[in-house]
Amino acid sequence: MLIAGDDAQPKATVSTFITSLGLRPLDTGPLEMARWLEGTGLVMMGLGRHGAGNFDFSLGVTTSA
Repeated sequence: MLIAGDDAQPKATVSTFITSLGLRPLDTGPLEMARWLEGTGLVMMGLGRHGAGNFDFSLGVTTSA
């Protein structure tokens, strides 16, 4: 779950909640990143309708060891 914000404490609270849902919080930085995160939803809708042909997919993040 991608999150953005300017205050560390609320982001920590939201991250704890996201983790409690069994999801992985990913901090993308300051609140100004929210503009780009909203666009990610539009990309997902476009892929579902035109690229993948259905909505049975997800975007993933990998990390190097």
